[in-house]
Amino acid sequence: MKKSTLISISVILLVLVLGGLWYYGSGADVKITDMYASPFGAGDPGKLNITLQNNGLKPVDIWLEIENAFVDENGTSYSTSRLVISDNSTGPWDEGSVSLQRPIRLVHGNNSVSVWLGYKLPGEYPVKVRVVQNGRHLDEDTYLVNIPLPELHLKLENELERRNTSDVYKVYGYLINYGLSSADKVSTNLTVTNERTGKTVFTSSEFYSVGGQDKSALRAWPGYPYAIVEIAHDKPSGDSYMPIPIVIVGQNGDRFLLNITSRWQDQVTSAELHIPAQEEGR
Repeated sequence: MKKSTLISISVILLVLVLGGLWYYGSGADVKITDMYASPFGAGDPGKLNITLQNNGLKPVDIWLEIENAFVDENGTSYSTSRLVISDNSTGPWDEGSVSLQRPIRLVHGNNSVSVWLGYKLPGEYPVKVRVVQNGRHLDEDTYLVNIPLPELHLKLENELERRNTSDVYKVYGYLINYGLSSADKVSTNLTVTNERTGKTVFTSSEFYSVGGQDKSALRAWPGYPYAIVEIAHDKPSGDSYMPIPIVIVGQNGDRFLLNITSRWQDQVTSAELHIPAQEEGR
């Protein structure tokens, strides 16, 4: 091989090396220094707060690419690219406050950026954050988001209306959620037993939903009780109590046990109510 050819090849290689060093060496120096998400529940929007440190002296424009930002009820993950929250953003699709296509400008030093998160079911979700500039990978990190389970409880209470011919108990039931995550399609079963005879006199099954840190009334019609128990002094009144679908009619000496159980995934909760109460007298 001629000397001139070797010199030409060496020059080309040197140019390529210097060009690569210039391209990769002159890019932005940005690092993820912190990530934090305040607790939030399934079915609600959350925010991942990210601290980015720009070690350069000049402002730089970067993009954020997020994996597992949203996961639906089927476990399908939806990643987001360039979905960034401004300070006055109120929702994940608030177009006036969310940047979908603009880069993020970072000044020298620490910069705070937030991105939306959302999950339909409780669980642990590793959220991977990448920082890129013009297709160049600058940094990445992963934050584990923990979406807690609902904390379900049941409550039964009654209100007594004394009549000349009977005592009418209006029964109210509530599905209470002390957790952050909502619970949909909570299977709820009611069993009513006549404790005097030991026989089951009524059963029903319904589905209810309750939001995070909220309660849902168990009833078929707003403003009406969940159930009616009538203890007749002599003959039953014959009232239908419509539109209440759960009506139990007994006589003096009867005592009913109302047992209600709710199931959601592996979580089971129950409550019971005696009508009339043991200490109750006329």
